[in-house]
Amino acid sequence: MQPATVPEIACVRIKPQAATLSIDVHRCPERALDRVPPCYSMSAVEKLPQQKIMPFALRPLQEADTAQAAEIERDAFPTLFPPTPFRRELRNRMASYLVATRRDDLETRHEDLGFADGVSYDVEAPPNSPLSISRLLSNARGFLAKRNAAWVQGQHYIAGFLGIWYMVDEAHLVSVGVRTEHRGCGIGELLVIGGIEQAIERASATVTLEVRVSNDIAQSLYNKYGFSERGVRKGYYTDNREDALIMTTEDIQSTEFRDRLLFLSAAHQARWGYSDRLLS
Repeated sequence: MQPATVPEIACVRIKPQAATLSIDVHRCPERALDRVPPCYSMSAVEKLPQQKIMPFALRPLQEADTAQAAEIERDAFPTLFPPTPFRRELRNRMASYLVATRRDDLETRHEDLGFADGVSYDVEAPPNSPLSISRLLSNARGFLAKRNAAWVQGQHYIAGFLGIWYMVDEAHLVSVGVRTEHRGCGIGELLVIGGIEQAIERASATVTLEVRVSNDIAQSLYNKYGFSERGVRKGYYTDNREDALIMTTEDIQSTEFRDRLLFLSAAHQARWGYSDRLLS
C-alpha cells in the first residue's frame, strides 16, 4: 500500500559521548542528520526549548473509530481493493492498529501556538485582521464536518491510522493513511514512530513493509528510520500492476537502532511539538 506523504523532520541538539553537537532546529536542512557521529550516545538528549504540544496523539484503534478509519483509507488509497475490514481486524490477534486522534483539549489552551483545531495550516491572524482565531476555528470545523462525513460530534476525530501485523519475530507494517487535509503536519511520521516503538515493546526483531517503487517520498522517510531495500515484489499493486520494494530494518532491539529512533523522535518533537503516544 502507498503510505501517505510525510514531511521531513527538523533537527535537535544532542550530546554525543565526547562532545556536544549543536544543530539549529529552525535553519538546518534534514541532511544535518548525516553529520551525527555513528557512535553517539542518547543517554542525554537535550531538546531545544519549545512550548508546543502537538494537537494529535496516538492510541490503539477502537470500534467507534472504524468508520473514520475506512474513510481515511478511501481518501489515502482510492484504488485499494478489497478495503480493510477494520472491525474484523480488531479481533485479529496478529493485527494492531494505531490512530492519530485530535486533542480537543488544546483548542483553547494553545490557540497562541497557531493550532487550527487540527487543520494543517497555521493560524496567525494579523493584529488588525477581522478574521479572529475563533472565527478561523469555526470555519475549520465547518470544513471538516462537510468533508469528513464519518466523524460525528462527540466522537474522537481521527486524522490518520497505521496498521501492523505481528508474525513470529517480525512486525509487518501494512498501511499508513492520513487525511488529505492533515498531510504535511507530522502525523504520518508520528504514526511511523509509534509503530516502530510498539514493535520494540512487543519484542519484534525487525519491521518490514512494501512501498511503491515510484513513491520516493515514502522511501526517503523509511530510509531515515532504518529501513533498507531487500527485494522487489513484481506487479504487487492491483490497480496498475506497479512493483513494490520490500524494505526491512536491521535489529530494532539493538542499542544503535534504538538510539537513532530516540534521536529522530526528539527531532520530530522539536519540529511539531510533544505528542502523547499510547501504544497498547
